[in-house]
Amino acid sequence: MMIEVADAVAARRALARRILRCPDCGAALKPWGRARPRTVRDLGGGLVTARPDRARCTACRRTHVVLDAGLLPRRAYTVAFLGQALAGAARGHGHRQIAAELGAPEGTVRGWLRRARRTAEELRWIGVQAVVVLDPDALPTADRGDPLAHAIEALVAAAVAARRRFGHGPREIWPRIALLTRGRLLAPSPTG
Repeated sequence: MMIEVADAVAARRALARRILRCPDCGAALKPWGRARPRTVRDLGGGLVTARPDRARCTACRRTHVVLDAGLLPRRAYTVAFLGQALAGAARGHGHRQIAAELGAPEGTVRGWLRRARRTAEELRWIGVQAVVVLDPDALPTADRGDPLAHAIEALVAAAVAARRRFGHGPREIWPRIALLTRGRLLAPSPTG
């Protein structure tokens, strides 16, 4: 399982002090080496290589990969890259236009948009819940018609409210959204 954290340095410190908790059982995680290196594409065609930390749960004995908020589990692109695609879709652009603007394969962008549209209501709900807790006055009230546009607006409002309230964490909007959604921008949350 993957765990999203604001940045790798803070995660390493939290692991060493046993502050990070297992998402499965809630027990303390301890450092457990490093995961394999991952190279992903960023905006502008640049490549980002990361070697995330691994952690092992002291109770359930499962291992987890601790990812920086700028990366998504099982994706070959950064969260900022994916976020640009989702923002383009929220503005009404099609997958071909978005793919051409970003320099990504059309099929990849089409798949992202389909998955995001399938989970749009859940994403909107995550955003609305966070805004209500952090800053109810920032709650988006306009009806966008498109569920994905409505979800993106709620997530952006939540990320801005979190930054304003806590003043720390990632400066960029999409890594903050990745933290709010626990890295699940394209997949529904597990039930249970």
